[in-house]
Amino acid sequence: MTESTRYQANPAVSCGDEEDGAVLYNPDTDDTTIVNLPGRALWAFMETPRTVDEMAAYLTETYRDVAAEQAAEDAAQFIQALLPNFVLEANDDA
Repeated sequence: MTESTRYQANPAVSCGDEEDGAVLYNPDTDDTTIVNLPGRALWAFMETPRTVDEMAAYLTETYRDVAAEQAAEDAAQFIQALLPNFVLEANDDA
C-alpha cells in the first residue's frame, strides 16, 4: 500500500444498507462482510478510485470529532480488511 495507490469499491459487490452500517456481498467469491456507518460512508465514497489519504480526509470532514491520525489509521485498516474481495486496486490508466 503506497500513498499514491488508489482503491475502488468492487463493482461486483452488492451493498445492503442496515441501521448501523451495511452488509457487503461478493457473488463471485460468495463472501460477506459487515461494515459500520463510517465504513458505509467510505464505501459510497469509493465508487470513484481514492487514495487512503483522500479517504482519511473524507472521514475527518464527515466526522468532525475524528483526529487526522485516527482517520488515516482507520482508512488503512478498512482497505486492508476488504482487499481483495471487496475493494480493488484501481488502475492508474486515467
